[in-house]
Amino acid sequence: MFWKRFLPIAGVAVLSGVSGICAAQTPTDKAADIEEVSLASKVFHNTRTLRVLLPPHYHDPASRSQKYPVFYFTDGIAVFHGRQLDHIASNLMRTGKIPPMIFVGIDNGGSTRESRNPGTDRASEYLPFEDKFLEPPLPNPQGRLFPQFLEDEVRPAIDGKYRTTKEAGLGGASYGAEIALYTAMERPGHYRWLYLESPSLYVHDDALLHRAQDFHQWPTHIYIGAGTAEGSGGTGQEMVDDVTRLYKIIEHQTQSCLLIAPGAHHEEEAWRARLPYALDVLLGNASCYRKRDYTTDLWPLRSRYYL
Repeated sequence: MFWKRFLPIAGVAVLSGVSGICAAQTPTDKAADIEEVSLASKVFHNTRTLRVLLPPHYHDPASRSQKYPVFYFTDGIAVFHGRQLDHIASNLMRTGKIPPMIFVGIDNGGSTRESRNPGTDRASEYLPFEDKFLEPPLPNPQGRLFPQFLEDEVRPAIDGKYRTTKEAGLGGASYGAEIALYTAMERPGHYRWLYLESPSLYVHDDALLHRAQDFHQWPTHIYIGAGTAEGSGGTGQEMVDDVTRLYKIIEHQTQSCLLIAPGAHHEEEAWRARLPYALDVLLGNASCYRKRDYTTDLWPLRSRYYL
């Protein structure tokens, strides 16, 4: 499967001095408390894994009565293994930068037991509209069902097994960010935090951007991240223009933050590098870094995240 707009480029450092982020965090890293939940979906007619990161001391007797917010991520395998959410979030919780909460990675349609074409199956669940740049074409994607899947199947499965509050966050990258944004608008008031990395806002002639202009029930905290080198030719600037456009729509309606990373590509390494800061902005006390000179180093914040 081939995306004309934004191509992942492997093996390229994304931010000056941050390519070794996870190794650099090792001094505070401890074994994360991860569990897996199998979910058979009646909405999508397949079976997948929900990867659950529990907060420190969740099983301690002294914490038995404590309940926790839940932050849901699309692309469960990628967010745990590629972006290393388990290590990053655990360290942020252990060091007190963010409050304790439960993080859930939802495996995508391409990672289900029934999948025979992972790229197409992932795209089908994450596209609420046709992407005319997708090859091979997918004229009838099923992404409009994703909010129902999340609300009627995923969240009840987690709420039924773990001690949760009603507060929730949602996020993802690329198509996974697009479907997170779509879901937040389809289910207003259901999510307090929204995390969007390199969202595919171009899909269906900027459909979500057009819809966002008339939408006013945003989550209270929104983080948007992107790089200046996502794709080839003019697509890198297109990504910057699209996320900037979204940010300008929402900036006076909610507590929002836009981070443009110079030289960063459309890839897991870039999203992993920005993840500690994104979580701290959304869930902790970090201030949004509002520098707008995208040609220079964005990161006087390095020491805060052991970068």
